[in-house]
Amino acid sequence: MRPGDSERRSGLRRLDDILESLEQLNLHDKTDLPDHVAEALVMLGIEQPHAIAIPQLIERVWAMQQPYLITIVVERRRRRRRKVTLESPTLPDQTPR
Repeated sequence: MRPGDSERRSGLRRLDDILESLEQLNLHDKTDLPDHVAEALVMLGIEQPHAIAIPQLIERVWAMQQPYLITIVVERRRRRRRKVTLESPTLPDQTPR
C-alpha cells in the first residue's frame, strides 16, 4: 500500500457507510433522518441535515466521494479480424463430382 492509502480508504469507507444508510432510508421511502446519520453528516460538514431531503443528501455525499475514487484507465486491445473471403466454403458432404 502507498502512503496515504489508509487515510483514503478510511475516508471512503466512512462516506460509503453513510451513503448506504441514506440509500436504505430512500429505498424504504423514509423521510425522517435518524439522529446518528444526521450527526455523521454534520461531521462531514453538511449543516442542518434534517432540513434536507434524503435524495439531496445522497447526492451531496456521493459528490464528496468522487475525489476518493480512483479512475482506472483500461487499455483497449485491438481485436484480430478474420479475413473474410467472398467464396462460400465447400462443405464435406457437398464436394463437387
